[in-house]
Amino acid sequence: MINLEKEIYDGEGNAREKLLRLYGKNLSYRSAVSYIAGIKLHLETIKRLEKNLETFDEESQEISFNPDKTQTIKQEVYLTPEEAASPSKIMQKMGFDPLLWEVVSCKIINGSWDVAMKMVNTEVDGKKVIRKSKPLINKNRKYSITLTVRPLGGSITFPQILSAFRELEPVDLVEYEYIKDLNQNGSYLLELPIMDFHLGKLSWSGETGKEDYDLKIAEKLWRKTVDDLIFKSLAFGNVEKIIFPVGQDFFHFDTPRTTTTAGTQMDSDTRWEKMFVKGIELLVWAIERLRKIAPVEVLWIPGNHDQMLSYAATVGLSQRYSGIESVTVDLSATPRKYRLFGKNLIGYSHGEKEGKRLEGLMQVEAPELWGKSIFREFHMGHLHTELTKTNNGIIFRRISAITATDSWHVENGFIGSVRQAQAFIWDKELGLQAILNSNVLDN
Repeated sequence: MINLEKEIYDGEGNAREKLLRLYGKNLSYRSAVSYIAGIKLHLETIKRLEKNLETFDEESQEISFNPDKTQTIKQEVYLTPEEAASPSKIMQKMGFDPLLWEVVSCKIINGSWDVAMKMVNTEVDGKKVIRKSKPLINKNRKYSITLTVRPLGGSITFPQILSAFRELEPVDLVEYEYIKDLNQNGSYLLELPIMDFHLGKLSWSGETGKEDYDLKIAEKLWRKTVDDLIFKSLAFGNVEKIIFPVGQDFFHFDTPRTTTTAGTQMDSDTRWEKMFVKGIELLVWAIERLRKIAPVEVLWIPGNHDQMLSYAATVGLSQRYSGIESVTVDLSATPRKYRLFGKNLIGYSHGEKEGKRLEGLMQVEAPELWGKSIFREFHMGHLHTELTKTNNGIIFRRISAITATDSWHVENGFIGSVRQAQAFIWDKELGLQAILNSNVLDN
């Protein structure tokens, strides 16, 4: 274990080279980074739990397994005053990983004595520090603890999400100089709302009678679709700005149990960590492509499958691009967002909950933008098919999806929609000029 730990942290070569040397696995660099991150997390957890076991008397431990899957542990533990004030730290001292457990209740009773522990002299700048005065003393009182904990089997915590960002490569971003082509008239907004991608979905043609869909197929399809729409948009010349909504069921599920935000069970071929890391990779890849053309604004639009993970991904994008001006990220928690470009007002919603009420929300939620606009549209997803209607001076546009048909859709008869993604070209004065389609031909 010591040799493995030394190799993982201090061994020669990058993540890919380490995995090949230690495990004989020849993976891509990004996959290797994810594997190394998992190994490090495992090693750190083992060290922490082994250290925690030294802080209490195993013979006095009493554990009760409760009907609601919680555990109640009665234990005598040595704690510093700071640790005694934190139920979470007490839980860790008693050997429970905070990534897997949460505190339900914690009762502590002060012990009758303190234990004085001399601090070991350390090194500063490579030189041993010799204390001539009285050694530092850290007082640890022995407490009687009654702790009840619950497993986090059905939810994802922010520490878990943050761990997915832990091993991301340092970012060295460059700004691009956007030069306007004087031979092209006007300037345009490129809108790229890829709706209902459902990364992490599993669809088997043997069950559906249609196309297969899994993490690898989805990745290839995403890259092909984004490149196709970008290539078609270049024919319009001067793109002044790009709007790139994130969310709208980009991820297929939202919890470790592969359920949606509301708890509906989904079919998946992968773990949430792998899906989440791959999703971040694909979003960053798309933004890097787009910002070579024009400044990009990322908007978080929550869906009903991935409200938590899509927001966490958007937070990650905000942190990644916080140091440059060519990418801005809107992290506001509002379920609907509005953007004005010239005389165009575009609203965004997943379109699952509002029903007919949506027809009157733009005027109420964005009255100033409404007054400055002539062309108004609401862009929505959720139905995986293209539908358009006009009401109250607004075009309500359901945008189709490139995701495959799964068993649930087949069982309920939701089939026959054209698999396609769409991008939109907007002129400041003349409104919507083009709808660009990128179609997926079913196998």
